[in-house]
Amino acid sequence: MTHRAIVLVVSALIPALSTIPPAWAEDPLPTEAYIDGVPFVGYHKVRDAEFPDSNIVNPSLTAVLQMMYAYWGEDFIESAQRNVEVKDFTGSGDKHAALDDLKAMLANGLPVSVTPATTPEAHRLYLTPKLCGQFKPVAYTSPQPASGALGEMVPLRAVEQLRDGSCGVGLNDSVILASKLLVGYDDAREIFIMHDPSLGPDLELGYADFERMWRATEASYFAAHPAEVPTVPAGRVAEVRARTPDDEAAVALFRAYGLEVAGDYTRAEQLLREALRLEGLDAGRRHLLQIELAVSLNEMGHCTEAIEAARGANTDFDDYALAHTVLARLLACSDTRADRKEAKRELSRAKNLCSTEAQRRVADELGRDFHVIGCKGELLGWYRP
Repeated sequence: MTHRAIVLVVSALIPALSTIPPAWAEDPLPTEAYIDGVPFVGYHKVRDAEFPDSNIVNPSLTAVLQMMYAYWGEDFIESAQRNVEVKDFTGSGDKHAALDDLKAMLANGLPVSVTPATTPEAHRLYLTPKLCGQFKPVAYTSPQPASGALGEMVPLRAVEQLRDGSCGVGLNDSVILASKLLVGYDDAREIFIMHDPSLGPDLELGYADFERMWRATEASYFAAHPAEVPTVPAGRVAEVRARTPDDEAAVALFRAYGLEVAGDYTRAEQLLREALRLEGLDAGRRHLLQIELAVSLNEMGHCTEAIEAARGANTDFDDYALAHTVLARLLACSDTRADRKEAKRELSRAKNLCSTEAQRRVADELGRDFHVIGCKGELLGWYRP
């Protein structure tokens, strides 16, 4: 769990954390459960919310807490802004939990916040403000093996080796842990159902992938609820929007990025091409997919296709400096004078796009649902420049 964020923000609003009350455990657990009364709140709805310590809380956590509190008839952001404790509220949380612990709470109508690794293959790696003495979040960025648009990730197999490292590891820091709110499960299909502020409502994730991601970040959970053993709010049904092509494209983008980091460019290319065939994608989403497709194709040795994909990305959206840098890198490998000249133009264009105005457009268009990396490692979408 994002313990630093929880301690600084949530503990100011609720009295204490406890583990799962025995009254919530069911034996045997039902084979499926879904909580109807949980509204969906997207990342972009809360990213500019201001309250004490909001600058170190990933907006996805703010969105999850807003959803969780709304389910019980409370407003997290309003309470945080007023810095007041929600009366008669408490919280349940723990590390190294089991899947059945999560199911028990869901079966009893209790939404649960989790913060698993970024993908089943890889996890984000950032400088930690606490360890590095920097208050403003700053990311490591690297053009290889993925584009760098989503920051640097490390394969999950390397997470344990990095956990005890020094400055730059921070595997459980609030900057990198993107929260999700579990709202259901289905044993027959072996899936959890969750509201993900960045990837959309009612996202389904298989047990095996979920557990791999969850264990990588110490299998923690958190749930805010009334102090008494809660009962499901009577008659509460939330209107939750349907999933969209942009939601599915975001899922494919993150999964493909993680696959690139893990070296599986063939699967990454397949996911990216499938996502690009979805109808109704916005220009920003298509732009990010095209950048990653260009990287995968290049790593697979398809240089000409990679260059065309990168050019296509800049046709969809022309204001992202990193995309021009990627295209310049691909063109620089060409043996033609025209391509080398184009590479220089692209680098010049990238430099010019590091202005505050351009960065703001990137934050608004590409960073609506998750942060992307700016010219100097800024987390665009975490805040507006």
